Amino acid sequence: MADLIDLTGDTYGRLKVIKEVERKGYTRRWLCQCSCNSDPIIVTMPNLRNNHTRSCGCLHSELTSQANMVDLVGRSFGKLKVLRRDPKKRKSQKVFWICECKCGNSCSVEGVKLVDETTKSCGCRRAEVGEELKEHNKKNLYEEDIFVPLLKSKLRSDSTTGVKGVYYHRDKKGNLKYRASIRIKNKTYYLGSHDTMEKAIAARLAGEEKYHAPYIEALKERNNE
Repeated sequence: MADLIDLTGDTYGRLKVIKEVERKGYTRRWLCQCSCNSDPIIVTMPNLRNNHTRSCGCLHSELTSQANMVDLVGRSFGKLKVLRRDPKKRKSQKVFWICECKCGNSCSVEGVKLVDETTKSCGCRRAEVGEELKEHNKKNLYEEDIFVPLLKSKLRSDSTTGVKGVYYHRDKKGNLKYRASIRIKNKTYYLGSHDTMEKAIAARLAGEEKYHAPYIEALKERNNE
């Protein structure tokens, strides 16, 4: 039987994982200690692995304080260079800064979004990424509804089993089972409910060979033409 992912001892941002605690439904949860030595907190596995939760809350407070108190004039964040503080008053009391983007545009950005690198351009970068994405999609879209990179994508951060395409569920008698499934052309194929994770993994691998492999190989041949 495949082992579940163990996060014990791992560090995510300022959080160090102490141990796993009781699940909430099927979602795994972990007791974590923040480096600021506040009381330990419980964080879900998805929030740890996708970096949604990186501290007990102290990091956001520090970034907000830094952005509100530190003079950012002259500093650069991504494609943005801070020119001056935005004099416009806002009810939220948040501090905004007038920035010049490398593309030539100017914009007003909340200080904390500069410091934590949430905002790195006036918006032009999104347009550039959009063009790059179009080219990427053109190269990797085999046919309508078949985007090959998704077939080869890694395990989702909110996986409850640590195995792609395998999920916990309980049968009508309340027994824990392992369900395998696979998705192709906007349709999900049920690969059975199994007594062990090992059997569910085998079913998933067989499904990948049957449903995914032909498209992956066909796209590889097309791009090599």
